[in-house]
Formats: sequence, C-alpha cells, structure tokens
Amino acid sequence: MANQDFNLAGALKVRSAEKEDATHLHSYCFPEKTKTQVTKALDEDLAEESQTHRLVAEVGGYPIGQISITRDAVDPEVAEVGGLAVSAPFRPLGVADHLMAAAEVTATENGVKTLEIELPSSETPVIQRYKDWGFTEKPLVVLQKALDSAPEEDGGEDEEATAENAEENEVADAGGEQQELLDT
Repeated sequence: MANQDFNLAGALKVRSAEKEDATHLHSYCFPEKTKTQVTKALDEDLAEESQTHRLVAEVGGYPIGQISITRDAVDPEVAEVGGLAVSAPFRPLGVADHLMAAAEVTATENGVKTLEIELPSSETPVIQRYKDWGFTEKPLVVLQKALDSAPEEDGGEDEEATAENAEENEVADAGGEQQELLDT
C-alpha cells in the first residue's frame, strides 16, 4: 500500500479542569507519574481554598493538555503559570498556544495583571517559547549558601581562604547602598 495523506479536522476545547480529568491527564500528559499522584494534585487545585486554576485542552472528550495559573499569596495581581503539558501527538498542532491564550484570559478575568514563570537557565528552548508568548526576563539574583560542609577543626586558614576574605572585605568596603542595608 502506498503512503496516503489525509486531512483530518477536529475541535479543540479549552475549559476548566474537573475531577474526572485525572485519569486522562495521567494517560496523556503525565504517564511518568502514578494515577494517585495526578489525582491528588488535581484535587488540591480544585479545592475551594486553592489559589490555583487549572485548564485542560480537550479533543474528542479527552483532556490531552493542561496548564495552571496560581495566584501569588502576597500580591493577588501576580500569578505563576505552570504545569504546561501537552500529549506528544498534539504538540505540533499548537495546543500549547491555545492553552497559554486561555490562561491569559482566565488570569485577566480573575484580576491578575502579571503572569510569571520560573525556569532554570538551562531550559533554553522552553525560555524561548515563553518569550515567543510575550514573557520577558526580569533581573533576578539568586544567592545560595551551602550548609552541608563542616568547618575546619584546627581554626587555621589556608592562603586561598585568607585571600578570599581580604577580597570580600574590599567588596564590603565598597558596598555602598547594600552595605547600608546590612548595617541597619
């Protein structure tokens, strides 16, 4: 039999998630998770006190994609978008675009003025996709301190540590406004 091309048409519907969606979300979007995990997360999002609104993309009565919008606990005009997942066969059809558009409308209807998402810098293709949807990078500094290393017992410092301390003192002396904040 020779290869044949068929033009298929279907309707995509984006709607609020329902408890009954858990099974299909597990099958189509989150097969790596257990059905119990997917059901529990959906139940949490659907709880009355939840600050999360979850949308699903449905084709032929089956949820094949989803996205969530979670209102910020401190600033109700800000929400985090997340949990974007689309079943692999439907990705080339623009389902994610429809989910993002619906998320924006839902957020706006609920008084949200800013959508945010946090992504690791290594997720370059995902970052670019969100930029394509109009997201912009905001400057952010992440500070980290490892607490799992034990201090040296002998109390002595090696030359490298002494040089680092001297450099830190120079930076602290030139800290300006930041130093003033630390001193208060």
